[in-house]
Amino acid sequence: MAVQKATPPRHSRRVEAWVYSVLNPLLDSIRRELLLLGRGDLTWRAYSKGFEYIKPIKEYFDPSQLPNLEDFLADPLNPGFASEFAAHDRAVDETSSRARQFYDGLINTVLFRRQVEEAARKYQADPRNALKPLNLGKDDLPHYVAEYLINKTEELPGYYVTHGFWKEKKDQFLHPADEFEAYKQRNSFRALQRQVTKLRSTSENLVEHLERHRRDLCTKFDIPAAPIPSNPPRERDRDDVSSYIPRRA
Repeated sequence: MAVQKATPPRHSRRVEAWVYSVLNPLLDSIRRELLLLGRGDLTWRAYSKGFEYIKPIKEYFDPSQLPNLEDFLADPLNPGFASEFAAHDRAVDETSSRARQFYDGLINTVLFRRQVEEAARKYQADPRNALKPLNLGKDDLPHYVAEYLINKTEELPGYYVTHGFWKEKKDQFLHPADEFEAYKQRNSFRALQRQVTKLRSTSENLVEHLERHRRDLCTKFDIPAAPIPSNPPRERDRDDVSSYIPRRA
């Protein structure tokens, strides 16, 4: 016997779970994703051959909240999200694949590796860099440089071993004007940029749908868009420091 679907009541704890453990965390994650994409920082890593902070939808959730995600997707009150999440994940996978193709093209180009080697030699021969040595394996630097190019890295944190090198030598490798034709990577670079644009568009549409749906659920079921603290401190309590002063016996 089929179970008949019932519309949740006003102030439904189940709908609250959708809003607080599904919609809100996902909105935060996709907005961060859009911020990174807007800067051109894909957070692609050479060691993993993938993104660090741009992920498939399920990976944005704490495992303990996956049952709420599954419940959200299964309920007819939330139509269309399963297909939108799948479209987002396909866009992430395709972008990662395009980044890998561009990376492989650079790494396998003799001119690129030779230029990295020469830049490293000149950097380490400069007495001014004696206190900033490139303590890397012999073949590591080309992989880092390719990663920085994929992520459009302008500046590295000071604690990176490659901070000084990239600050001094990056202009030798950044070729957006000729789309890396010097390394015969114009096609792979263009394909990556097109896919980044598609991913950004997909994520923007998803954020718009998530925001609209959260607003609709909150209105229909009369619940706040975020949990309200059960005992918010009163203004006087926050300002009154007398309670922290030990009393004399």
